[in-house]
Amino acid sequence: MRDRLDALWRLLGTGFAFAFLFGGGAVLALTAFPIVHLVTPPGPKRQARNQHLIHLIFRFYVCMLRTLRIIDLEVEGAEKLRDGTGRLVVANHPTLLDVVLLMAMIPRAQCIVKKELWSSPYLGALVRGTGYIRNDLEPEELLEACRAALARGDSLIIFPEGTRSVPGEPLRFRRGFANVATLLEAEIQLVTITCRPLTLVKGEKWWMIPPRRPLFRVVAGDRLDAKGWLGYEYRSRAARKLVRTLEEYYAERLANG
Repeated sequence: MRDRLDALWRLLGTGFAFAFLFGGGAVLALTAFPIVHLVTPPGPKRQARNQHLIHLIFRFYVCMLRTLRIIDLEVEGAEKLRDGTGRLVVANHPTLLDVVLLMAMIPRAQCIVKKELWSSPYLGALVRGTGYIRNDLEPEELLEACRAALARGDSLIIFPEGTRSVPGEPLRFRRGFANVATLLEAEIQLVTITCRPLTLVKGEKWWMIPPRRPLFRVVAGDRLDAKGWLGYEYRSRAARKLVRTLEEYYAERLANG
């Protein structure tokens, strides 16, 4: 009976959390963002304030999930996510909550988002107001947007798989993130995310909750300098080497985690 009550509580709590996220996003865009716009001129400063607002909201959201006992969370190396600026934060992507967790931990977070979010009735105003980068930009324009974000001191969150992982299948990273890293000669902060038991994975509906409360673990690990991969004759070889190195890095950590 106790297990059934716990499952029912987590199901109701998960439904409330999703409604809060999407409904709260729309409310935030209609209330807090206009206030920021009134007191801040257009430009990087306005975007930075909007980003910090999102950071605070996501911190509250994660705290709410933990307080309601919908999830458990362990973080290792949180100071590494707070103390750096102008770098790429590269992470694996097992669940729908990954970006929320990272943005709750990183004060100045920028990310590349799907173009569909720009026209979303719930979150469109948020991603536009914060200046997040559309993933359908032309390559040169995308690169310049990333360069500008790093120059402002933002941490650019990137999931090199391009989408959520498929449970049971090996990670396959796209080369786009490595091209950005080597072309911009960026510092890279590696983050490993695990969830046991898995929930909110690719192809799974929100109400398909696991048999027990999931434990999310976020580990901020090694830092790399993309300049270390520039000793190759061709930059494309450097990007391929970086992709292979990080695939091996994550495969080892996920196998041991």
